[in-house]
Amino acid sequence: MTLTASIRCHYLLRALLLASLSFYLIHLNETDLLHYYLAPHMQKLLLLCPVPLLFISFGLVWHCITGTSEQICDCEHPLPESFFKNISVYGLVAVPLLFGLLVPSQALGSDMITKKGMVYSVPAPEIRRKSDAMDAAGDSQITDSAAQKNLSLDELFIARDKYTVEFAELAKRLYTQSVIEVDSSIFSETIGAIDMYRQAFQGKHITLQGFVYREGDMKDNAFALSRFLMMCCPADAVPFGVLIQDDNALTFTNDTWVEIDGVVRSATINGEEVLQIEATQITIIEQPVSPYIFTNPDSVAEFDKLHSNS
Repeated sequence: MTLTASIRCHYLLRALLLASLSFYLIHLNETDLLHYYLAPHMQKLLLLCPVPLLFISFGLVWHCITGTSEQICDCEHPLPESFFKNISVYGLVAVPLLFGLLVPSQALGSDMITKKGMVYSVPAPEIRRKSDAMDAAGDSQITDSAAQKNLSLDELFIARDKYTVEFAELAKRLYTQSVIEVDSSIFSETIGAIDMYRQAFQGKHITLQGFVYREGDMKDNAFALSRFLMMCCPADAVPFGVLIQDDNALTFTNDTWVEIDGVVRSATINGEEVLQIEATQITIIEQPVSPYIFTNPDSVAEFDKLHSNS
């Protein structure tokens, strides 16, 4: 039986949607915009899709021209007949494509933090208890700079369990730096290591980048240096912040990207002690090509790679 005009339209429409989706994914990759939508490990999987989608699209066009079956496949799924069903079925692909084409690709910012709530680098309670116990057992040796110099790195940075070994090893390497430069590739791990051993890092010089976010109840001399930590996609991105203290904090508006040069200190938010950076210099910068940060499977190896030529 020769294909009817209606069935040919279904074939062509599906071919068009699949081809459009394929070219859109290729466009995102070629223009380096995929990082706005997916974490790196997910991008690799997504980039396996465009070629198969194009083959399916070409197959549908070929079947439209030469096929004689009234079924789109042999799975006994009838073609949608009513206007509502057609809009529902094809809209599942067409609407996201339209949004992708019409809405500019941009990073999440302060508006999303307001909805999700800022997460400051507060260590887990059991880690905090471990740090408190070390302070008490050592007669406050961690907070005393003179005594601190007499401790080896292994004594100063003790892992609580197998899950914190990586942070302890990273902390040892960070502690030897005259200025700790927080690289985006290990941003969360670096801040986590410093926060976990906050007392040991008091007074250390640090440089890091992020965008400005100010909550309504913040003091005039403070703001949060923020980055979104993405696990898979923007839907699960977590606002990750470090408290910044500076006398000119009010001059920097929300979503302004800055580089902070400062000194590691501590502060209290809602009764919890958190990491704070006392800024010595704040420089406005351009938003990085990839504004999000991601977890690193081996932050210690990444640190060694970054500093291999130092």
